[in-house]
Amino acid sequence: MQKYKRMELIEEAQDHTPIKEAAATATPEPCNTLPFVVMEALQTGKENAINAQDLCTYLGFNSARDLQHEIARERKEGAVILSTCQDGGGYFLPENDKEVRQFIRTLENRAKNTYAALKSARSFLSSSMEVREVENITKVGTDNGD
Repeated sequence: MQKYKRMELIEEAQDHTPIKEAAATATPEPCNTLPFVVMEALQTGKENAINAQDLCTYLGFNSARDLQHEIARERKEGAVILSTCQDGGGYFLPENDKEVRQFIRTLENRAKNTYAALKSARSFLSSSMEVREVENITKVGTDNGD
């Protein structure tokens, strides 16, 4: 069952456009698609999540940051790689729609929190700039040689 689901996800992620046959004199186009190394290493189901450190070791990544970049690349190309922070956290493939919905809800909540942090930081900069403008106007008004 796990192999079947994994193959299903791989097939969905692949581009299904027909490959053009090259003329005998044409040079073949370079293949820019990289394999889904992280997705291939993962198991299905939240209960089988693999933490970042173990994945780094298993796949030979130098750091969790490198692993995250690879996961982002694979997701961008269509891989459905889920993650959780619960029970030690880790990455896994979806076993059912419930796990996907839970992952989506987590990302949406994280996005809302990130937006709130951006909003307050922007507000701070805006008010800080206003204070500096008032200080500059006051300074100009008092620096007229009186």
